[in-house]
Amino acid sequence: MSCGPLHGIQVLDITHMYAGPYCGQWLGDMGAEVIKVESIGRGDRIRYGPPSTMKNGQMSYNFLAVNRNKRSIAADLDTEEGRLIVYRLVERSDVFLHNLRAATVNKLALAYEDLKQINSGLVYASISGFGDEGPYKDLPGQGLQVQAMAGLMSITGYPYRVSVPAGEAVADAVTGLLTAFGVLAALYARNETGAGQEVKTSLFAGLISLFLQQIAGYMDSRQVPRKAETGSPYSVPPFGAWRTRDGKEIAISTWRDEPWIEFCHAIDRPALAEDPRFDSTGQRWEHQEELRAIIREALSQKTRDEWIRLLRGQGQWVVPVRNFQEVCTADTQLSDNGLLVELQHPEMGPTTVFGMPIKLSETPFTARQHPPSTVSTRWKCSRSSATAKRRSGSSGGQKRWRDEPASAALRPRPRPPAPGSGRRCPPEPGRE
Repeated sequence: MSCGPLHGIQVLDITHMYAGPYCGQWLGDMGAEVIKVESIGRGDRIRYGPPSTMKNGQMSYNFLAVNRNKRSIAADLDTEEGRLIVYRLVERSDVFLHNLRAATVNKLALAYEDLKQINSGLVYASISGFGDEGPYKDLPGQGLQVQAMAGLMSITGYPYRVSVPAGEAVADAVTGLLTAFGVLAALYARNETGAGQEVKTSLFAGLISLFLQQIAGYMDSRQVPRKAETGSPYSVPPFGAWRTRDGKEIAISTWRDEPWIEFCHAIDRPALAEDPRFDSTGQRWEHQEELRAIIREALSQKTRDEWIRLLRGQGQWVVPVRNFQEVCTADTQLSDNGLLVELQHPEMGPTTVFGMPIKLSETPFTARQHPPSTVSTRWKCSRSSATAKRRSGSSGGQKRWRDEPASAALRPRPRPPAPGSGRRCPPEPGRE
């Protein structure tokens, strides 16, 4: 088995919910050892949810989806004992992840300025809702709030209806990816400088980074982008989604002049290509409402599958609009590309989750371990250990822990072998 590219890197992850855990999972998939710190008792807030979101009534699919390749411990960060556990782990960690508010990390003495005194090589990554500056820095970082504030809802849906959000936590997902990207950059820089650094991003910055065209266009023209309706505010019909005779839908990506002519013939409306209202992209833009009505009527004459066969035969870019039953089971596209993995969980049995969308030929990403089970392990420093730690800022002598198996994570870890030296990888506990 080949080790991942981050084999030998340890990540201390005190994040919760979605964006932070997703970042930690990416680093774990790359081979890092990820230790997740959760609150005592309930653990991460997304371990549980409404019945329809739970596997066997024990763990939410959301938690299962973004927490593989991690070990978990429980600690109360509001206590000195809990913070000392984090400090001990920081000593031997390469990366620290959190998504707490600035006031909270300052109160807990877990800010970057605090932790870099313990480990100067630490890469310290934080995720906030709206950044640590500006008028919105104290707003809660929640997906719907961010979608509304970042402009996504202003370009989604129809102008004559209430705005609608995206159907998933897209701000969290993209921010988790960007945070992992920032961590990798900081680790690479550390190879040259030997020093860690702080990596900052926010849900707001992550989501708005997707809207490059809208921001550039508005800042230059001062024209507010309109809602996309069923297509795009920058393209003309037939670009967009359309309902067919059987009630199913297709998505067509035709908008340029050359395929437009072929499209008119394919839908048995050849006169449209010669109609002066529609004979150029500019004209179709000016008369798009009239054109939509004509195309809508034409596409209602055949079923989804009939149109896909016919339009593809004419060189059109067309696909079905699919639900997740179709995405997951209608064909083998996901499994053929290694995008589904099955992990054996000791309490809930096999669980199939999304795999790794990036493939490395020599040091592949892997799904080695199931998400951590219910948090039950508490670590405890002795009082003498706590006092020594506070005074010295180092390990300060032999520590005593409540249970030996959990404390094994705090033992000095061996340095990773040099690149190309024949690294031996750890076993895959999630597949035992």
